[in-house]
Amino acid sequence: MIAAFTGGGGKTSLIWYLAEKFSAQGKRVIVTTTTHMAWEPWRPFAEAEDACAIRQLLSQHGYVMAAHHEAGQPKISGPDREVFRKLSGFCDLLLVEADGSRRLPLKVPAQWEPVIPEEADVVVGVTGFDCLGKKISETAHRPDSVAEFLGKSTEDIVTWMDVARIAVSEEGLRKGVGEKPFLVYLNKADVLETLENAKRIVEYCRSAGVEVVCGSVRNVGIMLCGDERK
Repeated sequence: MIAAFTGGGGKTSLIWYLAEKFSAQGKRVIVTTTTHMAWEPWRPFAEAEDACAIRQLLSQHGYVMAAHHEAGQPKISGPDREVFRKLSGFCDLLLVEADGSRRLPLKVPAQWEPVIPEEADVVVGVTGFDCLGKKISETAHRPDSVAEFLGKSTEDIVTWMDVARIAVSEEGLRKGVGEKPFLVYLNKADVLETLENAKRIVEYCRSAGVEVVCGSVRNVGIMLCGDERK
């Protein structure tokens, strides 16, 4: 299984949460990227071409980051296409960060984004609830692009409808997905005072044929809107 993650609002945290969760269940998990990803030196890491090291670290830890890293650099970069294709043969689950947002929760992709691998079995588009109620200029990656997409000013406030429109649009989170299965993960539900805006977003997305999960990676709880359990 190959899952690609796009958008903003906690992609990296979600990927590592899933890597730890599934490896604890006995699955072999590889994390990589098609763009760039934050370097976390405490994680098990192997150069993507080093098959022996990858197998060894999977055996020891259950999961491994397989990419390229230059000493002293804050980011890692993804392997070339040929090497990428080989990675899925070493694991049960390949988690791919396929987009960047500079840790901001809201994003509309540029022309060259996202970089979803053809081999992906599913795409997960991520947005953070912490964008709601803030100015586009304060919370969006490339605010001008987000404002233009929404027909707003960069000083306008982000509403639930803005998040929903980006989530369902083929120029937003669904860009480059094509016919692949697609899921929206709305992160940081713990910042919400009520579930009303979350429910509105979910209803809007589902009416457009897009499935949505709301939750919080920080609180390790996944909450389906419409279900009061957390």
